[in-house]
Amino acid sequence: MFDWLRLHWKSLLALALLIALPLIVLGKIAEDVHEKEAFAWESPLMVALRGHAPTWFRGVARAFSTIGSARIMLPFCGLLALWLWTRSHSVARYFLISVGGAAILNVLLKMMFNRTRPQVIPWLWEEGDSSFPSGHSSMAAALVVTVTALLWRTPYRWVAGVLGLIYAVIMGVSRVYLGVHYPTDVLAGWALGVAWAGGVALLLWARLREAQLSRGTESGVQT
Repeated sequence: MFDWLRLHWKSLLALALLIALPLIVLGKIAEDVHEKEAFAWESPLMVALRGHAPTWFRGVARAFSTIGSARIMLPFCGLLALWLWTRSHSVARYFLISVGGAAILNVLLKMMFNRTRPQVIPWLWEEGDSSFPSGHSSMAAALVVTVTALLWRTPYRWVAGVLGLIYAVIMGVSRVYLGVHYPTDVLAGWALGVAWAGGVALLLWARLREAQLSRGTESGVQT
């Protein structure tokens, strides 16, 4: 038993951090939202964030919401998928399943829960669809996990992971600061993005690694 754990602890840790824990968080929040349970800490947190954030953060929050909007993310991800397709069809398919699947799941959950957006603080950004979960947050998390997985066999994986984490956190905090999402919307969005993209990465890891190795071999031959 201990020998098996010693050999597989990395896989078990990845399974726990990328799938099990995010799904537990998402499931708990979704259950409470479905039963219309009140989260007493959300409104004070939203008011405090708006009141104590520096004035320059308003511009940052607006910029991040613009970057994370569908009108920016859809063409960006489409172009990135096309570029990946020219290098490896398998890698491009992985990217589309990982990021695209998270986006589709987010839309389905929004339709299912239809949570009304918060009216706690004045909005600084216009939104029309339902609140739960945060699409900006789920897409940011899914994109970070996906890109980090694509760069895992390169020296840039830690840079991608750290910068991606900062990007995802600022994205989520921005949505709460702007008043258009509850903190639980953001937490659920992060959990959804990580769980889906992490699950896809673990499921397709062997095929993704094979495609990356094949691409590396071809590049070596060409040089």
